[in-house]
Amino acid sequence: MPRIPVAVLGATGYAGEGAVRILLGHPGFQLVHAGSDRLAGTPLGEAVPALAGESDLVLGEDTPAAIVKSGAKAVVLAKKSPEVTKVVPELLKKGMRLVDIGAEFRLRTPEGYAKWYKEEHACPDLLAKAVYGLSEWRPVEIAAAKVVGNPGCYATSMLLPLLPLAKAGLIYRTAAIVAIGYSGLSGAGKKFAESNNNLFYAVNENLHSYKAGSHQHTGEVDQELSLAAGNPLHCTFVPHLAPITRGIHTTITLTLGAGIGLEQVLDAWRSAYAGKRFVRVRATPKEVEVANVAGTNCIDFSAAVDGRTLIITSALDNLVKGASGQAIQNLNLMFGLPEEQGLLARGM
Repeated sequence: MPRIPVAVLGATGYAGEGAVRILLGHPGFQLVHAGSDRLAGTPLGEAVPALAGESDLVLGEDTPAAIVKSGAKAVVLAKKSPEVTKVVPELLKKGMRLVDIGAEFRLRTPEGYAKWYKEEHACPDLLAKAVYGLSEWRPVEIAAAKVVGNPGCYATSMLLPLLPLAKAGLIYRTAAIVAIGYSGLSGAGKKFAESNNNLFYAVNENLHSYKAGSHQHTGEVDQELSLAAGNPLHCTFVPHLAPITRGIHTTITLTLGAGIGLEQVLDAWRSAYAGKRFVRVRATPKEVEVANVAGTNCIDFSAAVDGRTLIITSALDNLVKGASGQAIQNLNLMFGLPEEQGLLARGM
């Protein structure tokens, strides 16, 4: 069968480059447009030297006209608003299906977006129609979606272990849920961000937190947990930058309901993720390591109990399962391809 033509906007950022790498080796998709406003006209292999010799594509402009001309039927959006949101309505009018790796379609209401991202959404009418793209959790809705909002990397590390417990009513909802996350420097993107001080000199031989209790991924975590539980749930989140290039390790603590133990937690996970190729429940938290998931689309998690306190550890690659890998996993679902297609190689 002919491969499905796909465009990537923001192809030279970390997330965009990751999507390009996967698509170049994907048997079901053909990369027909790699976009960059800043580097349009530059050969892809020159702009991203690691890809030299792998494609003869020349970077194009990230405009609806250029994307339509490429013949793309699907678009991976790897840019921030307003550069992304201003092109979305026109792409949808042309019948394209979209996966946004950024934050623009994760929250369901304009008010929620404004609260966590401190600005008004450019196309608020689309928020209620977009599907939150946690691949293992909402595959049927993703398959039918026109717009999928890829979850945040930290959010993915929290929600995949927490959602089955919330849905099964295992969490004592009046007690605190606390998540402490550590991300590699690539999670902050290629540009300097004063809010998390992501320069090499500030991270090398160092460890520091940022946005304690106010990180933007908190909004989507609370949204999805509350939907699964059927009542409001809040997760207090404190992120840290770790002196590694890629990967996320998150430790979550919560109080279990009366009479609930580790076996019920494991049963909920087994039931939710039976046959799910990229979710790996490990025997002990000690086995949950960033090195085991780096370069893969897998998430590992495990748990231990201390009385009624459940301690969960999870790990994933922020650039793959936390970004481009999950985006392609969602594209696979949207176009009826095997969910794991193009995503089984290590080193993405």
